[in-house]
Amino acid sequence: MGALASWVVLAVALGQSSAPYVRSRVSPGDESTQCLYWTQSRVVWQQSTVGNQRVTNHTEFKAISDSFQSWQDLFANCGNLTLEEGPRVSSRKVGYERTGTNINLMLFRSRSCREVVDPSDACNTLDTCANTYDCWDDSDGTIAITLTTYDERTGVVYDSDISFNAARFNFTTGNGGPCGIVATPDCVETDVQNTATHEVGHFVGLDHTLATGSTMNPSAPPGETEKRSIDQGSKDFVCAAYPKGSASKPCFPVPGNGNGNGDGDGDGDGDGDGCATASGGLAVLPLLAAASLFTRRRRRGGR
Repeated sequence: MGALASWVVLAVALGQSSAPYVRSRVSPGDESTQCLYWTQSRVVWQQSTVGNQRVTNHTEFKAISDSFQSWQDLFANCGNLTLEEGPRVSSRKVGYERTGTNINLMLFRSRSCREVVDPSDACNTLDTCANTYDCWDDSDGTIAITLTTYDERTGVVYDSDISFNAARFNFTTGNGGPCGIVATPDCVETDVQNTATHEVGHFVGLDHTLATGSTMNPSAPPGETEKRSIDQGSKDFVCAAYPKGSASKPCFPVPGNGNGNGDGDGDGDGDGDGCATASGGLAVLPLLAAASLFTRRRRRGGR
């Protein structure tokens, strides 16, 4: 298997689609490349036992579970995939585990790598600081990010992990109005379920869209909860890409076996092709401002 590589989109790109839904691609935004999709009938995901270290009531666990459940309800209606929550785990490392047991992990990073990592540390070059120091190493303006590992030839997904930027954002789970200068107990600042529902969209193979009211819009202002409810375009994606009673649908025919059995070993057809990782994130900035912060970089990944 070749080296892992990651395409990181920190905010919205100019010219992004306004289609009802946009599928993630092997090369982000390039419709001539294969879509990303799961081929298993069952995907287990797990939360870190640490939760959000910046809160004490730990209602974030249920909020994340509720986010996955909203997608699972769609799959139960017209899809072929089961999203199953497994037991909480102590692991703090994201990325594809090439050997041993792999984990689709949900975690909060409560400190910034810039604050705890020496600039001369080799992890800065290797792009491994987040896992080495348990810190947030992406844009300060990114609320959360989903790291998905997939076969770069077939688009078949092997692993997907979601990290929340608790180093810069105050995550809440309340149902009141937006938090003001004086926060109330039930106010909403950066809503966990709102954020997680968007990120689970990336988890199952959706990219950003600028469609009005979409769960997959790439920005979220403080106090937003609308993304808790999945929009019709994203629902249509589930039915089209994961049709009930049929195999999951790539965007182009997969040559040969293509590891289409979804066993996640990365070597299903024995051709030596590598795998890659792609990231999708949710930004707090308004769309017009976010456009100027768009960046893409390639990095080595893995645990």
